[in-house]
Amino acid sequence: MSTTIKVAQVEGGAGGDGLFVDMNTSATLSDTRIRAYGYACSAVCSIIVGDQDGPQIKQPVLAGNTVDTIYMIDMGIKVRGNVSVSGTASAGKIYLYYG
Repeated sequence: MSTTIKVAQVEGGAGGDGLFVDMNTSATLSDTRIRAYGYACSAVCSIIVGDQDGPQIKQPVLAGNTVDTIYMIDMGIKVRGNVSVSGTASAGKIYLYYG
């Protein structure tokens, strides 16, 4: 099965907390599968990605100036409703790879 992977970032592109939107179309991320995510945080924080059912991903960042990419299993994580992030430092960036 072929899948086109797309990238989403926090609305406005500045980082921090908020709703995810597609980087190309600016459409709000909703009802999809997260295949991977990458983050860059300048401070200790706890990244929480959630949907209408609550938290789906909880990622502790235990040191400042940390960058990582996490790949999901084959089927990814199914999310329902709008997808958002909380807990990131104001300068922290997170990208979701979905589809």
